[in-house]
Amino acid sequence: MKNRKYFLFGEELTLSELRDRAPDPGSIAGFSPCRLLDGSERDTLAVEVQTGSGFQYTVVPDRGMNICRARYRGVPLDWSSGTGVVAPAFFESGGWKWLRSFNGGLVHTCGLDNVGSPVLDERVPGDNRDFGAHGRIASTPARGVSWRTVEEDGALCLEVSGSVHAVSATEESILLERRIVSELAGTRLVIHDRITNLGGRPAPMFLLYHCNFGFPLLSERSILRVPHDGAVDMSGAPVDDLERLGPPRDGSGEQVIYPRMRDGNVRVELVNPSLDIGTGAGGLGVYLAYRTEELPCLTIWKKLLARHYVLGIEPGTCHVEGRVSETGAGRAIVLGKDETRSFTLEIGVCGKEGG
Repeated sequence: MKNRKYFLFGEELTLSELRDRAPDPGSIAGFSPCRLLDGSERDTLAVEVQTGSGFQYTVVPDRGMNICRARYRGVPLDWSSGTGVVAPAFFESGGWKWLRSFNGGLVHTCGLDNVGSPVLDERVPGDNRDFGAHGRIASTPARGVSWRTVEEDGALCLEVSGSVHAVSATEESILLERRIVSELAGTRLVIHDRITNLGGRPAPMFLLYHCNFGFPLLSERSILRVPHDGAVDMSGAPVDDLERLGPPRDGSGEQVIYPRMRDGNVRVELVNPSLDIGTGAGGLGVYLAYRTEELPCLTIWKKLLARHYVLGIEPGTCHVEGRVSETGAGRAIVLGKDETRSFTLEIGVCGKEGG
């Protein structure tokens, strides 16, 4: 790490050379923890992370370690709904009430007891059979939260970490341990998740990373690249316009599409070639990279409507039809007692030709 060079503001500098110029590296890259104050966001803990490249995002430990707003050199990368970052005290469970606190953002975690449609699961003992849309994990505050500078793979990195416990006094006990890491001068973040069943018996687990993109990254000129071999909608009917985008339109409706992803390491991109921010990359985009061995399913959500103009790119362990259907289709992960599964998702900035 001593001789590693970081590209910052047109110069390649070692860490020592950077300190010669900026005694406090936090003036170049670092953290800005805060508590949100207004309306239903009141008293929500948030940690803004800013790298030296101009890549910045906000981690919300009080909302399940979600990542809300993200920008690159001032350009918004995510889609944010009108709800704001609703504090967990205002979360409404059951049915589709989840939508009342779905702020969108770069990464909204769904699970761990349900992904997708709300459902009544008669197989669950006791009174806890009603599972709301997309589960409760995104409205559960994290514990043991920290933000620090660490060495990762020989590079100086910014790390935010915390643990989110999906637990009932007499039923499930599943722990999500999350680390979000960016290099000091990087243009990407990497989410490292470990999920462990701390309960006394096997437990089904569902996980989906609901990544949301809007204007200006999303436009009728934007390009969506998904390495797939065909796609179907929720009814199983073939879809031939997976990568087709368009301008906002009046009306209602949305598309939920399941691409058949190619095995291995995959990379999905959304690029607006018309966005010129002076980097020479010929446009601006975002990519998601992950392994299908860990996240075998991808959901594409297109809601290209006026006032609701959003594209969801959602890698996960399952589709979005609720725990009963997902279990019946063999897409539930059943964690044994003390069993752990690990997941990694990389999200970064790219240009028209990737990179």
